Amino acid sequence: MTTRIKRPNQDQLKDLLLEGHFKSDTDQADLATSDPIMPAQLLLTLAQIKTYDHNPRRERNPAYDDIKASIREQRGLNNPFTVTLRPGEECYMIQSGGNTRLAILNELYAETGDEAFNTVHCLYVPWQSEAAVLSAHLIENELRGEMALIDKAYAVRELQHQLETEFRQSFSRTELCKRIKALGYSLSRRHLIRFEYALELDQLIPNTLRSGLGANRIDIIKNTEKAYKRVCQGKTEQFAALFAHTLSSFDDEQWDFDAVRRELDKQLAPLLNIGANRLRLEIDALLFNQSAIDDDWPDDPGRLPADVSAKSPPHSHSQDESAHDIPQTDIRLLQIPREPQQHDSSSVASNQLKQPANIQTLYEQTYGLAKRIAASIQLEASVLPISQGLGFIVEKPAAAFTAHDTWGIWWLLLGISEQIVSQERFPLWQQTALYRLYQNEDAAELQRLVGPAPSLSHYPHEVLQNVDIVNDPVFTDICQLIETCRLIRQQFSNTQLWPAGPS
Repeated sequence: MTTRIKRPNQDQLKDLLLEGHFKSDTDQADLATSDPIMPAQLLLTLAQIKTYDHNPRRERNPAYDDIKASIREQRGLNNPFTVTLRPGEECYMIQSGGNTRLAILNELYAETGDEAFNTVHCLYVPWQSEAAVLSAHLIENELRGEMALIDKAYAVRELQHQLETEFRQSFSRTELCKRIKALGYSLSRRHLIRFEYALELDQLIPNTLRSGLGANRIDIIKNTEKAYKRVCQGKTEQFAALFAHTLSSFDDEQWDFDAVRRELDKQLAPLLNIGANRLRLEIDALLFNQSAIDDDWPDDPGRLPADVSAKSPPHSHSQDESAHDIPQTDIRLLQIPREPQQHDSSSVASNQLKQPANIQTLYEQTYGLAKRIAASIQLEASVLPISQGLGFIVEKPAAAFTAHDTWGIWWLLLGISEQIVSQERFPLWQQTALYRLYQNEDAAELQRLVGPAPSLSHYPHEVLQNVDIVNDPVFTDICQLIETCRLIRQQFSNTQLWPAGPS
């Protein structure tokens, strides 16, 4: 006769999961009651579940109202909660994601009294560690793409604290990344340094960070601060105070870092005895040649060092996405002249470089600026680097111009490059499609593609002074490009810059 085994009910199943260790008659003392040791499906009420108290999300979920409407309409959840049980506690806790949904269920149950919102299917997983739970929440939020970068920064700092407490030791950045990766959360050393810097910025621009300031902009702020520090050597304290004050004064959801830089230049110029425009050029020169954010900081477990201005950055790419892969060079070879204090007969001499500039460094600057200007009209592919002339040439566009700004800026770059002004310039671009089009006796195709050459009497009004065509950042880049080209022509003769033309 077959004996039917009665399946345990919910309470009995919980008692079985919480069963203590077996004892022998020789045991002198009871062993502590153990936590659940295996996954299980549970049906819990809201009173038996609490939110994760170290939830990495600090801001309200922007989709909160939409999620609430969906749960109300379907009278419950589509997916069960994943819960765990912290040692020594009786209330289950959200183990990975679900804090928002739990808060919504509590609201709906309080508003309606509907038991459908009070009873929740859950998947129980055994407790591992505080670090494991936090990393699980980080992974869940990363998959959903719902967390601000500053929230991730605080969560990673908390995760570091938990791991160092658990292992009773401090970790270098490299070791910390390995420990976190072992928990399933991917974190590079570069990300870790970015998070550390974001925590410093949170003391200055909290509103900006919580408005969604992303990784690229944070890298740009960091690299720009480093560049200013190098220029302000010997005046570190004054710069630190001025930088902090300026950033704080521009803290707003509508972040305008170019406005921050203009204010910094205005305030720092008198301190450094240099013109604001010249200071802008120096800073941009440093930015074009600055190392990556994760390559110039020591791998130590403490805070980021206050000043790395004495370090020589290794070869890498700039963090500013708008500076397209400018090669690394030693910026110390370039010395930008300071503006003369008086416009007298000696001003020309005082405006010369104190020592010959490295021509390749200047070429990298002109190419980077020209390419960034072209990128503003989606024509960056039309700017090509060369190692003669002024460092860049302009190629024909892929399609005929249909907008006034595209036409105006392309012709401006062509003129600044000086590639069409005389025969000795032609060898620099004779391999281009534009050259072949330019040499064609039938000018109709060239004019159809790029339009007529601009008139000097109308160009300033129609293009340069029209903010709808040339916005302030692009106009600043144009001025810097022209000034750098002037520096090249001051330092090097025509025979050095241009190859010999046809005999």
